[in-house]
Amino acid sequence: MKFEHLLLGYLGMRHATGYDLKRWLDSELGRIFRPSTQLSQIYRALAKLAEQGWVVFDVERQEGRPDAKIYRLTPDGHQELRAWLATPYQPTPRFAEPEFLTRFLFAGALLSDAEVVGLVRVELEARRGQLAEFRERARPEERWAPELDYERAMRALDRAHEYEDRALEGHVRWLEEILDDLVIRGA
Repeated sequence: MKFEHLLLGYLGMRHATGYDLKRWLDSELGRIFRPSTQLSQIYRALAKLAEQGWVVFDVERQEGRPDAKIYRLTPDGHQELRAWLATPYQPTPRFAEPEFLTRFLFAGALLSDAEVVGLVRVELEARRGQLAEFRERARPEERWAPELDYERAMRALDRAHEYEDRALEGHVRWLEEILDDLVIRGA
């Protein structure tokens, strides 16, 4: 996922200044999609999006402060965002990567329920398979440092594995609930 698509998605839902985008990306929800973003990165990306004809801005005069540029998508920007959302989704190796959630957020707001169902089904199928593989893992014999307390190390490894298993299981349940909700609504 490109940073530009994240900005296009946000601007597809609401017009915003670069500072508004920064505040959103710094919020608890925004950090899910991109953990750390500098204001300069946002303004460079917005300039690039404007050069491509995907965004335009209106200048809002402000008394005693610098003028604000309010960015919004152009029809070409909407088309680019929609084209990105419509590209086949390939689940990432780790379910916690922001690619799915980013697509889900913007697809839920901008695409049809049927398209969202397709996206969720791809993610759900991949994560169910991943969960099955995860639970059937082999525990190969490995060479450990002789001074290591093997039993203690294995308990720690098992706990780490249990954490990942529970997190992935929760993600699968969440996807199943979303899919049920969409199907009940008739998507």
